[in-house]
Amino acid sequence: MKKANFLSMALFFLAVLNVAAFSQPFIRIGNVPLPSPENAGFGNVLAGLDLDGDGKKEIYAVNNNWSDTGAELIPTIYKFEFDEVSQWVQVWKAVLPIPKQNTWPALTTGDLDNDGRQEIIWGPVNFAETGNENPWRVVVFEQNPGQENLGIPDPNVTGNFLPNAKWTMTDQQLYNWRPFRWFVHDIDGDNTKEIVFVSRAVTAGGNNIGVMSVSDVPNTGNGSETWTMEFAGGGTTVYYDLALIDNKAICIPQSGTISVLRYANGSYTLHATTATIPNGSWNSAAVVDLNNDNVKEVLVASGTSSSSTSNRNVYLLTLTNDTVVTVKSIGNMTPHVSTTGILMGAKAGDVTGDGKIDFVMGSRGAAPTANITMLSYLGGPIDTSDSYTTQIIDTNYTATTTGRWMHIAIGNVDNEPALEVVYGEGTGLVAPLVIIDKTGIVPVELSSFSASVTDNKVNLTWVTETETNNYGFDIERKTANGQFEKIGFVAGKVNSTARTVYNFTDETAAAGVYSYRLKQIDLDGSFAVSQVIEVDLNAPFAFTLDQNYPNPFNPVTTIRFGLATDSEVSLKVFSMTGELVATLVNGEFKNAGSYAVAFNAANLPSGTYVYRLEAGNNIVTKKMTLLK
Repeated sequence: MKKANFLSMALFFLAVLNVAAFSQPFIRIGNVPLPSPENAGFGNVLAGLDLDGDGKKEIYAVNNNWSDTGAELIPTIYKFEFDEVSQWVQVWKAVLPIPKQNTWPALTTGDLDNDGRQEIIWGPVNFAETGNENPWRVVVFEQNPGQENLGIPDPNVTGNFLPNAKWTMTDQQLYNWRPFRWFVHDIDGDNTKEIVFVSRAVTAGGNNIGVMSVSDVPNTGNGSETWTMEFAGGGTTVYYDLALIDNKAICIPQSGTISVLRYANGSYTLHATTATIPNGSWNSAAVVDLNNDNVKEVLVASGTSSSSTSNRNVYLLTLTNDTVVTVKSIGNMTPHVSTTGILMGAKAGDVTGDGKIDFVMGSRGAAPTANITMLSYLGGPIDTSDSYTTQIIDTNYTATTTGRWMHIAIGNVDNEPALEVVYGEGTGLVAPLVIIDKTGIVPVELSSFSASVTDNKVNLTWVTETETNNYGFDIERKTANGQFEKIGFVAGKVNSTARTVYNFTDETAAAGVYSYRLKQIDLDGSFAVSQVIEVDLNAPFAFTLDQNYPNPFNPVTTIRFGLATDSEVSLKVFSMTGELVATLVNGEFKNAGSYAVAFNAANLPSGTYVYRLEAGNNIVTKKMTLLK
């Protein structure tokens, strides 16, 4: 391309309707101490429940055996309830008559017998030895109406409670079978919910993938229930993760090569795939619908060892043809957990309150210690890292040892509507459950980010409305291999409540298409990245209005247009009844060139809209579809 073609070419990007934030600061708002006489960490946690319907939020947690001594050996479950005065109060517990348990039990909630009474389904892990030959491996505590208590009163121990239903899962003695993760789900569509599970250990000849069901959860706990193992397969492969979509179970082993269990035509089939999560995943898979298109995806945090850079990535899993799994890396968390750390445990939910999915992860061996990280969807194509931002949301709860901060829960655990993050350590640190919440204070408000091209140089301009502890901005450009690299730095104002305009010029650009983003860095070293803007230096000079992309969209789409001559420009959006709903460009003078405008329809209902471009004597309209 000749130099003259660059002189008046410009590409402009402006976020409208919303103010964009680089990062979402979180603070610790409370904790749930490990009850006495526990001497190890928690083994699993559920948060944000209200099973008894009294309006008070509940957290359920089970203990964990780490060092084979003391109270940690006896499987115990606790119910904590939120109180405005005392914060988290223990209101119920149950101790199982099992002499020894092992490590990392499965824990979930559901209604297995469809009687409207919610249940806690817990999998105390077997410790096979003489005197403990075939313990219960699944216990079900059902909520008692109008009471804090679950289960049935223990006739032998005053104040204790026993499960309404229980099962050993096998008749074999001294059998080692350790379910690690399970969910209640009607996988076979028979209107009876099953427990679908994966296991991390089983005696030779056994199977680490299974589906079991129960005929009833007796209110009286009289043992009248009948348990059925509907499916067992997968051999002795070690599985640490599981996700369920309709009639399919996505099973992720330690090796990372995925298997899919599918129910169809009256039977279960376990399908091998070639899809792989490098280094596997640890209790992190979360089923989501990122772009609200009614198609479910799975987010997975990779990591069961720290042998390669691959094990610190977040992956997007999509299913096609029932058993074909596509794996796409959408986020590299290495900058947040270091090359010594790995990702352990994760949950998904809208913890930032922006209507989009956030994926919160724990860690092991991170530097600094106890890093809790988050990947947030920004909108746009779900299979590219450009549509996500990452950050640390808590760190250094304890600096004395790294630990395994592997228990993550997301739920509303107080009396305000936003979701909180609850996390805990899973070894022997005797650490509490830590509760963190978004502060609502945005340290850096980014109101616009634009690019223009003149004289073979790309000029980047961005505007902040406020800044708190802002060290500055790395400017990053995508390389030919698809990775972003730093090409410059601009210092921030540190603290400012005034509007600030920043500029940076990339003098190395040649003809081509370039993608840029900003990496905002706080004084403490934490950072977050902006959305990506694209500069097309090959665009022709012509009057054009492109179809918005993506379309349909939710809630952000980009409208591109071209100007053959310098013109006054208006770009407006109308409803199908002719009502003006947004003005994106309002009679502004623009040079000939190519432009792009981001339209955020977060405040509009689903439907078809018309966008109209006016430039000089030229008028053109197109339709677009908002699908929430």
